[in-house]
Amino acid sequence: MRQALARPEQTESPLEIIRAALRDAATAPTVFDALDACGEALRRLAEIASAGVAR
Repeated sequence: MRQALARPEQTESPLEIIRAALRDAATAPTVFDALDACGEALRRLAEIASAGVAR
């Protein structure tokens, strides 16, 4: 089942963000690039979460 998006400007669901981050981290050339991919995903998820609280 597909998750509904929280806001119209949100183009990816949290699950899609997590999957993409894991895929990018697994194929990253260095551990630092893998950490960057995961960090960016966490930042995006936090942004989504804080937007939901601010409603």
